[in-house]
Amino acid sequence: MNWIKKIFLFTFFVLIFLLASKVEAATLSEKLAGRILLQVEAQGQAYYVNPLDLKKYYLGRPDDAFQIMRSFGLGISDYDLNKFLKNESRNDLAGRILLQVEAQGQAYYVNPSDLKLYYLGRPADAFQIMRKFGLGITNYNLSQISSGTIINNTTTNSNTNPIPVQGEKIVKFTWKYNNRNYYLYQTFHDSWYNDYKNSIKYLSYPSDNPPDNIRESYYNIFLTLKNGDDAITKLIKDLRQVADIDGLSDTEFLEFVMAFVQYIPYDDTKTENSPQNFPYETLYLNSGICSDKTFLALSILRNMGYGGAIFDFPDKKHSAVAVACSGQSSYNSGYCFIETTSYFPIGIFPGDLDSGQASSTIDWNNILGQSSWGDLEIYQKTSGKVYTGMPDNIAIINEIKELQENVQKDKNQLDLMYLQITNLSSELKSLLNEIDEYKAKGDTYNYNLKVVEYNTKVKEYNESLDTYYSKVDVYNNNISNLNNTINNFWQIP
Repeated sequence: MNWIKKIFLFTFFVLIFLLASKVEAATLSEKLAGRILLQVEAQGQAYYVNPLDLKKYYLGRPDDAFQIMRSFGLGISDYDLNKFLKNESRNDLAGRILLQVEAQGQAYYVNPSDLKLYYLGRPADAFQIMRKFGLGITNYNLSQISSGTIINNTTTNSNTNPIPVQGEKIVKFTWKYNNRNYYLYQTFHDSWYNDYKNSIKYLSYPSDNPPDNIRESYYNIFLTLKNGDDAITKLIKDLRQVADIDGLSDTEFLEFVMAFVQYIPYDDTKTENSPQNFPYETLYLNSGICSDKTFLALSILRNMGYGGAIFDFPDKKHSAVAVACSGQSSYNSGYCFIETTSYFPIGIFPGDLDSGQASSTIDWNNILGQSSWGDLEIYQKTSGKVYTGMPDNIAIINEIKELQENVQKDKNQLDLMYLQITNLSSELKSLLNEIDEYKAKGDTYNYNLKVVEYNTKVKEYNESLDTYYSKVDVYNNNISNLNNTINNFWQIP
């Protein structure tokens, strides 16, 4: 038994040694396509190298393994499946995950070593099988394989995150769109972050030759990407993947990406004297203030081909991004305002600001433009594609206003009806007292008259009460409809 253990260890470390030799990145990815890799110099974290894009995807916990199946599974007929189960799969399917589409979508992993199919079963079973065929790899060689993104349309409570190799930071972003929760892992490099962090973040110029527009020149510093920085391009590509899964239109995709920026946490630790961050820093830190997130949002808009601008409100010391839009634009500027510090639909202004961050209040009188924020200054204007969703947003706002008016009318009617019912109740009590007095006196004639009057008033009271309760049901339904409409539009937690 000891001899067998020694043979196993010798084989295992020979395998690592072979992989430790430096190989060109593309060649290494191709050789390991479809394999499960174990990060042996860490805690054995598992990665799947997708044969389609030759990127590594972190498996994490069992549910993450199933997410890989959903993203990369290849449908297969019962006929082909049975044939492969009896013999072996084709070479071109090595490392693929096959889904039995003519049944219930059962998943099978094609092991590249023997081309045999292995049933993945439940999430836990799938996870164990995929780790069973894991191949040890060093941190260095793992870093040579580009990282892909595990995308899901629901949040996870898991604290298990992919472990970065040396010099990398993996950031988990979480956000909401259409009241659905999303998360996304992105890999960033310490060297790029430090390069941006240590860059000059102030504008210098000869006193006798200032730039034509100092603010424009200053903003240019933060909107100029360094050569080779493709973080935003990769981010948009990964966001596009999940948008395609959910069938989002181009207009919805823009809203989806802006929601991604809006949900980046606000950095409460920064002061007025703190330097602004470049977009790469904001992504790396997963936090920022209004200017930081505005630079990021505008860089994304430009990368996506949209016209954009920066809206500055000097009196409020606040900045926001704006996108070229059709229909009713903000301040008739041709651009639609986008608040970046908190989630708000495109074109919609928050009611106020709280320490630089948008509050959750809604000022219906200034919902499409804040007159209380003072003068507006527009910088960094560019042309390009336009956002076409503003008419729909305005239509929803008008619908909400109409629902609010109807709810208020219902409330006014209910208040009046309640007052009438209260008065009827008082009249009934008064009549009942009179009836008791006539009965005590033995005045049968007046007693009988008051009983008839009382019974008539009781009928009127009960009918009014039934009408009131029916109106209350309508009122409650309208309130529910209003709340749902607002919640769907604003994504109120």
